[in-house]
Amino acid sequence: MKQNNTVFVAVVITACATFLATVLGLNYLFPSLRVSSYPDTLTQIKDFIANYAIFDFSQEDAEKGAILGYLSGLDDSYTDYWTPEEYTELLSANEGNFTGIGIRMVSTDPVEEGLFVYRVYGNSPAEEAGVKAGDIILAINGADVNGRAYDDVYSDFSVELNSTIELTVRRGDETLNFNVIFKDFVQSYVDFRMIGTVGYIRIHSFRDPAIQEFDRAMAQLTSQGATGFIFDLRNNLGGSLYTVKEILDGLIPQGEESVVVRYRDSEDVCYTASKPLTTAPMVVLINESSASGSELMASCLRDVNGSLLIGTRSYGKGIGQTTFPLSDGSAVKMTTFYTMTKSRVNYHGIGLEPDQTVELTEEQELYFYALEDSEDPQLQAALAALKK
Repeated sequence: MKQNNTVFVAVVITACATFLATVLGLNYLFPSLRVSSYPDTLTQIKDFIANYAIFDFSQEDAEKGAILGYLSGLDDSYTDYWTPEEYTELLSANEGNFTGIGIRMVSTDPVEEGLFVYRVYGNSPAEEAGVKAGDIILAINGADVNGRAYDDVYSDFSVELNSTIELTVRRGDETLNFNVIFKDFVQSYVDFRMIGTVGYIRIHSFRDPAIQEFDRAMAQLTSQGATGFIFDLRNNLGGSLYTVKEILDGLIPQGEESVVVRYRDSEDVCYTASKPLTTAPMVVLINESSASGSELMASCLRDVNGSLLIGTRSYGKGIGQTTFPLSDGSAVKMTTFYTMTKSRVNYHGIGLEPDQTVELTEEQELYFYALEDSEDPQLQAALAALKK
């Protein structure tokens, strides 16, 4: 049986530091197309398609495929291309705008023992309705999910905007019903709370809204008397380089190196411009799904503040991408720089080794977003480290 691990939101997730640059045209990007034999070959292929092909031909799909094929000449797995429509959706997603109910599910195919709710996204319709991570969906709109193909069950979530989906779930020994509205929503990226006297902040992604959410979390936890902070970057795949730099600006001393960006022929060093929001001790939680911006933040806090990293070795993405908008409204993305911090350690392809390795069991990994504080050994190790 194959496993499905699905995010039910209209979202493009990337572990990339993405920012906008100058507008380029296709002729600039692909000058060789003007002088090679490619046009003659393409003309012959078009004639064969027009005269002999028995299936429909999509000019739009062909053009996109040609662009992606050309970009495949780069030895860069992070290269991508978006049509004008796709790029508009991507920009909207970067601002936290999504459509759906906001859950991530895990299931076998065909479905057995229900759909496991791995995560409920912040500020989503599912969270608003009361659905929680760890719930098991047994039925959708009264239709049992067990025994059906996963894709068939998944299609039950495809409804018209602002329609209501009834979910029947099992939570422990209880069977509960929730009416969830399929709608547009703005996802939140930062969760925070006090654990005793410690301020706990989980950053899910470094999308643009995370800056204000993080500042608000720090302000509230500081006002509540936090004597130390835990920054949970587990399962955070990255996001915007700008967002990472803005968050670090409030955590390390003024005038310190926060981020080093090394391009093909030059290097930029970013220094913090303001006083830190706190001087309290900090611990950072990382795991194998902490990538890109997460590694940058963790590495900086260790280099500059001496913060401990606790968990498991991180993913190992020390490179960043630039998105270049094109003249027709589309955009192309490619890797253009390395990222590192004050120590100049290049962790790309290696990852960050934690100062204290603490692993989760397979069951704890599955119930990660449903774990109580006492059931999370990595969190407990961070709390113990701060007490010392």
